[in-house]
Amino acid sequence: MRAHTTGRTSSSLLGRIFGVAVDRQTYRNALYLLLRFPLGIVYLTVFVTLLSVGVSLVPLLVGVPILAGVLAVAGYVGVIEAALLRTLVGREAAWTPTSPNDTPIVPYLKQVATEPHNYLFLILAFVSFVTGNTLFVALVVWFALSLSFVIAPAVYRVEGVQYFNVAGPVDLGIVTVTESQLIVDTLPEALLVSLVGIVSTVIGLHLVNLTTRVYADITAAVLSTSE
Repeated sequence: MRAHTTGRTSSSLLGRIFGVAVDRQTYRNALYLLLRFPLGIVYLTVFVTLLSVGVSLVPLLVGVPILAGVLAVAGYVGVIEAALLRTLVGREAAWTPTSPNDTPIVPYLKQVATEPHNYLFLILAFVSFVTGNTLFVALVVWFALSLSFVIAPAVYRVEGVQYFNVAGPVDLGIVTVTESQLIVDTLPEALLVSLVGIVSTVIGLHLVNLTTRVYADITAAVLSTSE
C-alpha cells in the first residue's frame, strides 16, 4: 500500500513537471505574452503621437481637449486588456470606459480627465511597450536555443552545425568545446545536448506560466480597482 502511494506521488510530480508541455493553457499564456510586443508598439505609437500633438498645441488651447482625449483613449486600453485576460488567460475581468454617447463634449472630456483610472491605463500602455519588447526577445531566444538543442540527434551530422561560441578551450569529457564552438559529432553527445534542450524547454514553459500569472495579476488588479 505504501509503495502504491509513493508511485502515485511520483507520477503526480512528473505530471506537474512535464504536463506543462501538453497543457493548452501554457500555449495560450505564451500567446498572451507574445501579444505584449505588437500591442506595446500600437500603444506607444498612438499615445506618443497624441501626447506630442496635444502638448505642442497647449499654447493655442486646442491641445487641452486633445490631452483629455488621450485619457479617453486610454480607457479603451482597459477594454483590450480585459478581453485578453478573459480570452487567453481565463481570468474574469471587465472594464467599461466612459461613453461619449448622449454626453456633451465638454462634460465628457472633463469626466475622462478626472477619472484617475484612465491614468493607470495610460501607464499600463507604456509599461506594455517595455515589457512587450523584453518578453518577445526572451521568449524567442530561449525557445529557439532550447529547440535547437532538442533536435541535436537529427542534425548533429549536418556539416557546419554549431551550438554556441565560447571564449576558450574547455574539456567537458564526452563533449569537446573548442575556442569557438561546441562540437557535437557523436550520437551520445547529441542525446546529451537534446536532454539539455528538453529540460530547458520545460523550464521555459514553467517560466511562461509564472510570468503570465504575475502579469495577469497586476493587470487584473488595475482593472478591479477601476470598477
